[in-house]
Amino acid sequence: MKVCIVGGGHIGTTLACYVKHTNPSMYISIFTGHPEKFFQRIKCNDWEKKISYEVCPDCVSADPSVASKGADIAFIALPHFAVEKAFQDISPFVSENAFICVLPGGGGCEFYFDKYFTHKQSLCGFQRVPFTAKLEIYGQETNLKSWKPYSVVGTQKRGRIDEACSRIESCGLKTKKAENYLSVALTPTNPILHTSRTYEIFGAYSRDYIFADKCKFYVGWTDEASRTLLAMDSELRELLSHITELDTSAIRPLTEHYEASTVEQMTKKINSIATFQSVYAPLKPLENETGFVADTDSRMFTEDFPWGLLIIREYCSFFGTKAPMMDKILSWYARYMGLNWYVDGELVGKDLKNTGIPQRYGINNRRELLIHYLQ
Repeated sequence: MKVCIVGGGHIGTTLACYVKHTNPSMYISIFTGHPEKFFQRIKCNDWEKKISYEVCPDCVSADPSVASKGADIAFIALPHFAVEKAFQDISPFVSENAFICVLPGGGGCEFYFDKYFTHKQSLCGFQRVPFTAKLEIYGQETNLKSWKPYSVVGTQKRGRIDEACSRIESCGLKTKKAENYLSVALTPTNPILHTSRTYEIFGAYSRDYIFADKCKFYVGWTDEASRTLLAMDSELRELLSHITELDTSAIRPLTEHYEASTVEQMTKKINSIATFQSVYAPLKPLENETGFVADTDSRMFTEDFPWGLLIIREYCSFFGTKAPMMDKILSWYARYMGLNWYVDGELVGKDLKNTGIPQRYGINNRRELLIHYLQ
C-alpha cells in the first residue's frame, strides 16, 4: 500500500514517521512545499512510550505527480483553508479507489470533494487528530506527545466505512466507525475550544494592544473561557437535536469529552491537561520594542473562526436554531479582523466569500446540505 502524507508540519511529519516506523515496508511519501528542508532521516521522539526512532521516508517532494502518484490513501494534515488546493493538486495522481483522509475532517471539505475526485474515490475524516505533536526542528525532528485511545472516523460514502477503517488501521492507527460524515464535520473540537480562549485573551483589547508578556494559551484558562465554551457547546447540542435525518450520537459533548460538567470543573480540567501545558497564546514580539501583539496569522485566528466556528453557526441557520454565544464571538472576531460578516445582525456580509461556509458551494437550505451526508 502506498501512503501519501500531505503537509510537512507537526502532524504530517509525525504521522509519516510513525507509519514508516510501524510498517517499514510500506511506501511513505510526504508532499510538502519545502522538501529541501527535510533530512533523509527524520527522528521522532515518542514522549508517551519513552522511545525515539529514525525513519527514511521513501519520497519527499513538492511535486504532486511524484509524491501522490498511485497513493492508496492520502492523509491531509493542513489548515482547512489549504485543503481544497491540496485536493486539486493530488487528485490526478492518486489511485483510482483512493481514500482521502482529512485530519481533522471539519472545515467544509465535503462540499467540494466531488469537484476533484471520481465516484470511486472516497473522502474520510477524523473527528480529532490521533495524537498531539510538535516539531523540534522542521524536516529533522518531531515530538509525539500524546495518543488518543482511538480515532473516530467517518466517510462521505457510508458504504465504504469498513474499508476506510481497515486501510487506516493497516497504517497502525486505531479507529472507531462513525455512522456518517456529519459526525466528523460537527465535532466540537478546536472551533469551540480555541475560539473560547482566544476571545478571552484578546476580546477586551484592540488589535494593536501591546501585551507585556507572552502568556500560555491553556495554562491560565479561566471560568470566563469555560462559560463561553459551555454555552457554545450547548448551542451545538441544540442544533444536533434538530437534525433528525441522521444519527449524530458519535458527536460527544465537550462536558463528556473532558469529563467536566460545570464551569469550575472545566476550568480545572483544561488547566490540568499535560499536553496543553507548553502551548503559548498566538502572540508575536514587536520589532525594536518590548512587548507582544496578537499574531493574527496564527491558525487560532485564520482557521478556527472562518473555517470552524462560522461553519457550525451556519448549520444553525439551516436548521432554525439560535446561537447567541456563537454570534457574540464571531461578531467580535469580524470586528477585530476588520471583516464584513454581519449586516444588521445577519451573516450576509461580503467577506464571507473567503470562508468555508456552505453557501460558497451553492448550498442554501437544509435539503441541499443533507445531500452531502446521505450518500
